[in-house]
Amino acid sequence: MYNPPFYTANRKDKDLVDPVGDALEPLSRISYNAVDGPLDRRSFHGVYTVRDGLPLNPMGRTGLRGRGDLSRFGPNHTLQPVITRWRRSLDGAICRKNVKKMLEVLVVKHGPSEHWMLPGGSREPGELLPQNLKQVLQREFWSSFERLLTQGMKVYKGYMDDPRNTDNAWIETVAVSIHFPDQSDAELKRLNSHLHSCDEGMAIRWQVVDERIPLYDNHKVILQKVAALFMAYY
Repeated sequence: MYNPPFYTANRKDKDLVDPVGDALEPLSRISYNAVDGPLDRRSFHGVYTVRDGLPLNPMGRTGLRGRGDLSRFGPNHTLQPVITRWRRSLDGAICRKNVKKMLEVLVVKHGPSEHWMLPGGSREPGELLPQNLKQVLQREFWSSFERLLTQGMKVYKGYMDDPRNTDNAWIETVAVSIHFPDQSDAELKRLNSHLHSCDEGMAIRWQVVDERIPLYDNHKVILQKVAALFMAYY
């Protein structure tokens, strides 16, 4: 009896995304559960089922078939850098709440949205940095940030509970913690000096970490893992 509606967004960048998916012929060229040209279509959760030419979400039904608003059928891989520093008072002392040290996290916001988000997302094939991150970092700092990523600590790798997920397309992410414990850290100063917004509708700021932080719920889950890693207040 399960027969949800089929939806695939009409995208301007049609050459960069999978076919609509309402016909089998174009889908037959996709190699699921494998490295498909420049794309890695493997899931972190093992081999997923493909039925009638469409991959099935390993976490179950969502009430919507098709590609939805995502770019790919199957797993859509993203990277979420979680960039943190200690919150400090004017005299430089680390702020505390309920005995625990307090963190600040770098977040971005697009347009009129009330929610902030971590500066990650999808990456172009062969690229290390997510497109969203490139929009808030000046180009000359990209290679330095790539080094920071390789030195960071992986805090999560797997399925992301996201409202864009469908029965046939879903988000999987790798979250990497990049923490600056010293306020005089040269790389932190360089990072701050290279932050910029390439879009008038985009904002970026350091945000205090606690349970009221206005982040999307799936980003809060990742941030909570980072706070636990540093035994910080959340």
